[in-house]
Amino acid sequence: MSPNPTQTISMTGGRGRLASLVSDHFRAPAYKVKPYSRTAGPGFISLDSLLQPAVLANAGTIFHLAWSSLPATSEQHPGIEQTHDLPFLDLLLTALATNADTKRTRLVFFSTGGAVYGNAPGRANQEGDTCQPIGAYGRFKLAAEQLINERAQRDGLLCTVLRISNPYGYPVPPSRAQGLIPHALRCSVNDQPLNLWGDGSTRKDFLYYTDFLSALEHMLAANLSGTYNLCAGHSHQISEVIKLVETEAGHPITLVPTPAPAWDVHDSRLSNEKFCRATGWQPQVDLAEGIRRSAAGYLQH
Repeated sequence: MSPNPTQTISMTGGRGRLASLVSDHFRAPAYKVKPYSRTAGPGFISLDSLLQPAVLANAGTIFHLAWSSLPATSEQHPGIEQTHDLPFLDLLLTALATNADTKRTRLVFFSTGGAVYGNAPGRANQEGDTCQPIGAYGRFKLAAEQLINERAQRDGLLCTVLRISNPYGYPVPPSRAQGLIPHALRCSVNDQPLNLWGDGSTRKDFLYYTDFLSALEHMLAANLSGTYNLCAGHSHQISEVIKLVETEAGHPITLVPTPAPAWDVHDSRLSNEKFCRATGWQPQVDLAEGIRRSAAGYLQH
């Protein structure tokens, strides 16, 4: 029996922390990862070169992670996505539709779960629900989804949209305005105060990073097209998360309550049933175990 051919993954936003996890996971000989970045340099290919037909024809699957904002920074820099992200996506979709060779290239867009849907309607959001984003980040991610869906339908492109919840379990820089669990671990271990938005009753879905990576493997194997929630399928209150971190890190956290921003989703609940049915994937690490592993890794450094 001949060995399986190497799969090529072309990844935009290659300098991001999530992208580096993907690069570390999808290794040779099964995979060849080509990281693209707006800032080219050693180990990174210029993002603009991905628009060339000859490059696209050999791109394999494109993991499109490049995005200029986080939920908080999207509010601080209004319209940055209209300047950078949506125009590039439009150019990329146009380039993919150029000829038969590039049309065979699959585009996987990394969207967002809670921010796209807005607050849950008393149950877990499913992919067919009406999206009602309450912040700029969610609105622009939804605009990108709509552009992808329109062009995929019009031009016969192979596209997958993943509405991802909150991956965790890997290091996040202290300056990054995202990632409750790593920031709470840092504050617990270093006896630093943690700014808490609201009263701790906000609910979020947290997906351990190894489950996130295995889900991407399942997605590739299933050749998925369409829109899917990629999540743990269970939401937890922020107060519960903080208690678990305190237990595993061994130190109480001094909380500094601040008003929750108007754009922050208070009740995020996501269903993963569609993705699980389509791929056979199931998350393996629950929140308590994921925080236990995260704390053990943090305490070793």
